[in-house]
Amino acid sequence: MKKALKIVGKIFLGLLILIAVFLIIMTIYNQIMLKKEDKLLDSYPGERVEIDGHKLNVYVEGEGEQTLVFLPPSADTSPVFTFKPLYTQLSDEYRCAVVERFGYGMSDVIDDDRDFETIVKQDREALQKSGVEAPYILCPYSMSGIEALTWAQLYPDDVAGIVGIDMAFPESYDDTNTDISGEVRLISAVKATGLIRLFVGDDKFPDTDSPEDIKLERALVCRNFLNKCHVSEAENIKASVKRITDGEKPDVPMYLYLTNGGGTGSSEEEWQGFAKSYTEGMADVRSESFECGHSEIITKKHEQLIKGIREFAEGLGK
Repeated sequence: MKKALKIVGKIFLGLLILIAVFLIIMTIYNQIMLKKEDKLLDSYPGERVEIDGHKLNVYVEGEGEQTLVFLPPSADTSPVFTFKPLYTQLSDEYRCAVVERFGYGMSDVIDDDRDFETIVKQDREALQKSGVEAPYILCPYSMSGIEALTWAQLYPDDVAGIVGIDMAFPESYDDTNTDISGEVRLISAVKATGLIRLFVGDDKFPDTDSPEDIKLERALVCRNFLNKCHVSEAENIKASVKRITDGEKPDVPMYLYLTNGGGTGSSEEEWQGFAKSYTEGMADVRSESFECGHSEIITKKHEQLIKGIREFAEGLGK
């Protein structure tokens, strides 16, 4: 019996040594790749403007009398590519801007609290410094719906309209648990060792992305996924939502594109109910539903979104 236990102990120790050696090799490899990717990321689209002593990236394409501002979903590592299927088709008629708030894309990861009142002030200043003047048609995706509503409340003259790309509403966060410290520690450890590289193959990115785009996106996932800015946003979301619900509903035209809620943790009825509940009684709100999941709306329904955005913007111009 003792002999068998010794054999098992040696096997277990050998496995631990192999795992340790593998992690050391992966960590070294990750550091080498991060340095190589620094040069690769120099080609990432956009202009980095200084805001509060840090650099925030804004990508602008196209010209037109109306300006579309695309706001990214939570923890999106490369918003410029997330919205590319939309703005490449819309920039022939509109000025299109993608704002990568701090912690997103090529914007700096900073230590400050990420409440949405601060986020709006910083993103607004970044647009102005990039020469993108209001009024804007805000196009928020997912959690940035909270940013768009905050923006419309704080700076109503800035916002000509809101196109909600399956945007979140205050009730979306009623059951949100913002204590994600355990998850953060785990993902931080995985990123430090470079193990995350084993899970971001080409198949993890939309088919609409080019091989060149995927290289940049993968590089940003490996260094930026669930960073401290993303965490701070999650920790501040309830307070940001309360600020919205304590204020008046913004008097702004909205066109809401809704999904079946797949991937949100809510049923279709619940997810679409959040939008209907908040916008009840508002003067100019229309909506359209798509039979697809929350994360699929741009990749699978971009043609319908482009058509609808054009029609909405044209209606505002009359």
